[in-house]
Amino acid sequence: MALIVCDSTPLIYLARLRRFDLLPRLHNPIMIPPAVWQEVAVQGLGLPESHDVQQGAAMGWLRVQPPSSPLNVPAEDAELLDEGESQAIQLAIERGACLAMDEAYGRRIAQQLGVRLTGTVGLLVRARRERMLPCLRAELDRLRFETSFRLSDAVYRAALHAADE
Repeated sequence: MALIVCDSTPLIYLARLRRFDLLPRLHNPIMIPPAVWQEVAVQGLGLPESHDVQQGAAMGWLRVQPPSSPLNVPAEDAELLDEGESQAIQLAIERGACLAMDEAYGRRIAQQLGVRLTGTVGLLVRARRERMLPCLRAELDRLRFETSFRLSDAVYRAALHAADE
């Protein structure tokens, strides 16, 4: 299994879909930076994602790891990233890991820095391809209509195509 660093949104949305269990089956361990822990586990206290992240950490497959240095990008780029995104990108660079991130601007910066990317939809596609999910369409529909996740029609169709649905 490839090493992966997770930003907040894949953790949040997989928990809200009640599919958090896919994460350790797809990647073990999963690393998150301290700012992501703070955002999801601490500030989100009482929400399903907080419980799931805390449980993953207690079980040892989810590990909080700070990057050894700050992300080195131009100030105008740094201002548009939140601390979790910045730390996650830097940690993925340092570890040579894949980065699970959904935010478009953060993904663009990570891509410019040569970081391999996936996101919530990519994780669901992979889970379907590895037969961990019976149907991708149902999960994408839940993601679209039962959460605040923004999923374009083009990404929706591309994901179904990638999963042969």
